[in-house]
Amino acid sequence: MSDYYAEIQNVVNSALNELKQEHMSGKAVNAPVANNLFLLRWVTKAIKTQRFSTLTSGDLIRWQKMGRSKGNNAALLPTFERISAFYGQFFDKGEQELTDAMIEQFLEVMENSDWGVTTSEVLTDGSKVQFYTDGNNSLALCANQCDDCFEGEHLVKPMSWFVRGNHAEFIELASKAGFMVHKITDYKSKVKYHGEYLVFPMNKGSQLAEIPLSFQVNKES
Repeated sequence: MSDYYAEIQNVVNSALNELKQEHMSGKAVNAPVANNLFLLRWVTKAIKTQRFSTLTSGDLIRWQKMGRSKGNNAALLPTFERISAFYGQFFDKGEQELTDAMIEQFLEVMENSDWGVTTSEVLTDGSKVQFYTDGNNSLALCANQCDDCFEGEHLVKPMSWFVRGNHAEFIELASKAGFMVHKITDYKSKVKYHGEYLVFPMNKGSQLAEIPLSFQVNKES
């Protein structure tokens, strides 16, 4: 199982802690422009020195490009704070198994939110699939994966969830139900008109999870 979930927390928490130390020592001003510049330099140095494992190299390079192209609009500090808080919400209390009961309950929530839900089609055999549901929003799970990804009641293999319509609402509701979802594609996937997300056992994904737009960082005063 990937250790990405732990490494991404190590990266952003290291950056935030070192920035805080700079503020406390008076070496850096706690202001948006100064903070963004510090984090851009921090990211660049982390890349050059290969400080972290290759698991997060893509994230570091992306943040470096954002910082260089967007300047202060890259918002590196809020980005790091959101990742730190969101992952902390899931992992600070220890590991949690994902179960078929949790997924069934989530599917009920989606149906009650007027989403079309299907688990009856085989969606991961390599062929292109198209199906129709009532309404604009739909969520599809592969019939085979609903069996093959589990040992007993526990999720033990990554599972694909296919989404059409309001992706932001899907991410929001999935998060509230205890799932971190990891986007593979927005639109073009094995299921026509649907994007694909992965859910990993114990939420231990191998890439950065999607964070709900409504997620707020609770900062200590």
